[in-house]
Amino acid sequence: MSSHSLASATTPDLAFISQQLFTAILWVDDSLVIEWINAQVEQLLAISRGRLLGQSILKLLAPEELEHIATNLSITTDDAPTGLLTERFYQAQQYQQPFVTHDHIIDFSSDSRDVLLIDYSVTPVVYQERPYFIVEMWGKDRQSRITEDQRQQQQYEVARQMLRSVAHEVKNPLAGIRGAAQLLVRQFNKIQKLDGDPNALSLSSNDKATTATSNILLDKSMLKDKLHGYTDIIISETDRLTQLIGQLLGSNQPAHWQLINIHQPLEHVLALVISQYPKVAIKRDYDLSLPELTADKDQLIQVFLNLLNNACESMTEFAQLQVDANYQPKLTIQTRIAFQHTIGQQQHKQVLQLSITDNGGGIESSLLGQIFFPMVTSRAAGTGLGLSIVQDILSRHHGMIEVHSKQHKSGNSTCFTLYLPFTQPLHSLNAVSYK
Repeated sequence: MSSHSLASATTPDLAFISQQLFTAILWVDDSLVIEWINAQVEQLLAISRGRLLGQSILKLLAPEELEHIATNLSITTDDAPTGLLTERFYQAQQYQQPFVTHDHIIDFSSDSRDVLLIDYSVTPVVYQERPYFIVEMWGKDRQSRITEDQRQQQQYEVARQMLRSVAHEVKNPLAGIRGAAQLLVRQFNKIQKLDGDPNALSLSSNDKATTATSNILLDKSMLKDKLHGYTDIIISETDRLTQLIGQLLGSNQPAHWQLINIHQPLEHVLALVISQYPKVAIKRDYDLSLPELTADKDQLIQVFLNLLNNACESMTEFAQLQVDANYQPKLTIQTRIAFQHTIGQQQHKQVLQLSITDNGGGIESSLLGQIFFPMVTSRAAGTGLGLSIVQDILSRHHGMIEVHSKQHKSGNSTCFTLYLPFTQPLHSLNAVSYK
C-alpha cells in the first residue's frame, strides 16, 4: 500500500487521535519510512510536513546509521537491517515491546540551526493488518522551561518591587531639585531686567569709575552665564533621571485593546530602524495568512522598537570591532503560527510566533538567564531597561519571550522569539474598552 493510500484510508482516525495530544507523533511503516505526522511535529522540529513524509526515520534520529546502510551493498530487503537504532526498532516489533530513548540530540547543523534535545518513545502497533511504529517525541526542556519561566518571573517580580521602592525614594527629592533650579532661573531673569533698566545704574564721567563699572558688569555677565549653564545642567539631568525612573516604574496605563495585523506595527518600527541604521540588511519572512490578534498597538510598537534597536546597536558595536571588511550586519524578522504552545501554565492551540535574529556579537551564556532583569545588559552602551520593559509588556499581553544566542568563529547569532495569544482573557478585556 502506498503512502497516499494509507493517508486517505487512515488520516481521519490518526488525526483525531494524534491531534488531541500535545506531543509530536510520527507514524512509521515497517521499512522505517515516515508516513504520517501531526502538527506538533512541525512545531517541535521546525520542519515542514513535505520534508518529512516519505523519509526514513533514521534520517532524523540516526543519519550516520542511514548513510552506513545506504553504502552497504550486501544488505537486501530480505535481510534484517543492521545498526543500533534499526535493531532496536525491529526487536521492538519482534517482541511487541516499546522502548524509550532519553536525552537524544537531533543535529540541525546542516540547516545552520542549533541542536535539539528530545526524549522519544517507539511503540510497535498493528493497524489495518499492517505493522507500524508510533514514534512520540517531546522536547526535553519543555517542563524545565516552564519551571524556569516561572522561577524567572518570580525573581523578576521581586527585583521589580525592590526597584519600585528605590525609585519612589529617589523621585521625591528630584521634584525639589528641579523646583529649586527653576527658582534660580526666575531670580536670574529679575537681575537681567534690572541690568536693562538705564536708571538702575548711574555711570560716572570719571574714567576710572567707568572702567570699574564696566569690569563689574562684565564679571556679573560671566557669572550669570555660568549660573545659567549650571541650572540648565541641573534641569536636563533631573529630566533625564525622571525619565529613567519612569521606565523603571513602568506604565500603569491600562491597555487599549484592538484587533491588529502584527505586521503593521512591525513595519512602522522598521521604517524608523532603516533610516537610522542604513547599513543593516533586513530580511522579512512573513506569514501573510496570520489572523489578527488582540493587543495594544502602541505597547507592541515599544516592544519592537526596543528589540530592533538593541539588535541594530549590537551589530553596529560588533562591526566596529571587526577586521573583516566583508562583515554585513543582517536582521531577520519571521512571523509564524505556533501550534499547541504553552505560555506559563496555559496551553494554547495557536499562538503568534515572532522571531528577531541578528548576527551581532551575541550574548554570553552567563547573561542569558538574567538578560530580562532590570539593569542587566550585554552592551557597553546599554541601560539594561529595554528588555525588562519588553517582558513587562508581553506579560500584560499574557505572552512570553525567549532568547537563544551562540558565539562561534563561523558567526554569531542572537534570536529573540515572542509568543502572543491571538485573543486575550475576558477578565483583561473587561477592564478596558476597545479603541
